Amino acid sequence: MNYLTIIAIVWTVCALFAVLFIRGATAQERKPARVAQRRELGNASNGANAVKTASRAS
Repeated sequence: MNYLTIIAIVWTVCALFAVLFIRGATAQERKPARVAQRRELGNASNGANAVKTASRAS
């Protein structure tokens, strides 16, 4: 390999690691994750759920 190619690769790797390190070190503003509610149509465990399931089935 050419001498300049090796220097360019070394600089590129150093720059990539610096960017990844800085991104990981900064605090990210994260919004709270939305909790997905599972809808169990096939399982009618309580009365209200049984009525909803029966009305959708017909």
